[in-house]
Amino acid sequence: MVDDRVTIAGAGKVTGGVYESVRIAGSGKIDGDVEAKTITTAGSCKIEGNAKAEEFSTAGTCKVTGAVAAGEMKTAGVCTVSGDVTADLFKCSGSQKIGGRLSANYARIAGHCEVGGDVEADKFLSEGAFQIGGLLSADEIDIRLGGNCHASEIGGERIKVRRRHEGHGGMSQESKLKHGLEQVGEKLDRFGERFGIEINIDSERLSQELSRLGERIRIDFGGSGVLTTDLIEGDEIDLSWTEAGLVRGKRVKIGKGCRIKRVEYSESLEVAAEGEVAERSKL
Repeated sequence: MVDDRVTIAGAGKVTGGVYESVRIAGSGKIDGDVEAKTITTAGSCKIEGNAKAEEFSTAGTCKVTGAVAAGEMKTAGVCTVSGDVTADLFKCSGSQKIGGRLSANYARIAGHCEVGGDVEADKFLSEGAFQIGGLLSADEIDIRLGGNCHASEIGGERIKVRRRHEGHGGMSQESKLKHGLEQVGEKLDRFGERFGIEINIDSERLSQELSRLGERIRIDFGGSGVLTTDLIEGDEIDLSWTEAGLVRGKRVKIGKGCRIKRVEYSESLEVAAEGEVAERSKL
């Protein structure tokens, strides 16, 4: 690799090529394919071609008209890649759009990610929202809904879906709410003692009423969103807040907020009272 470092501060343009590093702070454009150990953009950047780097990171607005191949790809802000993305590590904490397919050893989504083709990974973790036009495939799929999510089909060994803050610390959302209200009550008690005022809060009753209110107006204190897909297939499947045509697996759990047309299982099936399954079949 050529020992050449490129920096654009303010506004500027460079031709594509092989560089030691590329850094853009401000508004920059790269004409043609670019390869470097590190490509870092902050502000506005457009790459007219393909990008290849050991580390590719963006903050602000970045558009790549070709494909991206990277050891690590981390995006914050708005990033658009017209072609495919291939990376060992892929992290999206803003808004990411990929016109082609995404292939990564580890993919993590904390913002919003839209992929036109398939997504393939060893491990896939989402704490935001995503739209996948093709198949989502990974050995381990952990979806913590932070918004509505969709994939045409989903396949993996272990698949778990829940809302973002559900299931943490072994406490139900009502218990967490009650605990929080108790802490507020203790602070108000100290406030009342200081000024000679008696303040009484029934934290258990208040938490129950707030939970009922949340159900009536369709608010869940653990997050929001629903996963929709035509097919989910895996060995161990644990679902909440999922709408699917067919779920097929060895050990299947259907939990709260699920609407499943058909479940096919070979070893075990558990369906919660808050989950709906139209048809069941043991293979």
